[in-house]
Amino acid sequence: MAWEGSGTLPGLAFILAGLAILFVTGAFEAKIVLTGGLGAPSYLGATDLVRLSAVPWGLGLLFFGYALDHPEVLWDRVRGRRILATFLLFADGAIHIVAIGEHVESVVVAFFLVLAPLEFIGGFTILRASRPIVWAWLLGSLGLIGLYIASRLTVLPFVSQEYVFGPLGLISKAIEGVLAFALAQELWTTSKARRPRAARPVTQS
Repeated sequence: MAWEGSGTLPGLAFILAGLAILFVTGAFEAKIVLTGGLGAPSYLGATDLVRLSAVPWGLGLLFFGYALDHPEVLWDRVRGRRILATFLLFADGAIHIVAIGEHVESVVVAFFLVLAPLEFIGGFTILRASRPIVWAWLLGSLGLIGLYIASRLTVLPFVSQEYVFGPLGLISKAIEGVLAFALAQELWTTSKARRPRAARPVTQS
């Protein structure tokens, strides 16, 4: 049985299982923030460990299902930069799900609840996306890096929480930096390929 003409039912099953784990984790993180805690103490951080370990499991199932449906992601030299962007968007979306639990402002929680699904959608579509979409993700990744730095240097007008540089955020910004570089290279390379070659002058013998 095919999915969208080229996928398989097992691939779709792994993708849906991975997304289910990630979105349930995101909803759980949001509930923790918006209700003010877990409601029960954890033993030696066991609850935190379960929460955080769910994300790599979900991401792993998502990667495996997507690779099962699209064997070219295991590597196609022609589209190597877009394939890299696919996995970077998936990874950054998963990190932003984990990051929900680090914030106490409802507006920031809502921002991440919107951003993470958008990044998953981007991961599914970037492989065949048009140049304007690639440009949008390039500018978006640079914007996220700029927003992160600004939020650590000053208190933004729409939040009251003071933020500091942390490992999770720095990993996310590193991913977004690599994503921006890969997409910039993709745009540069494809723009060169689209330029018409100058015709050689005809010489008479």
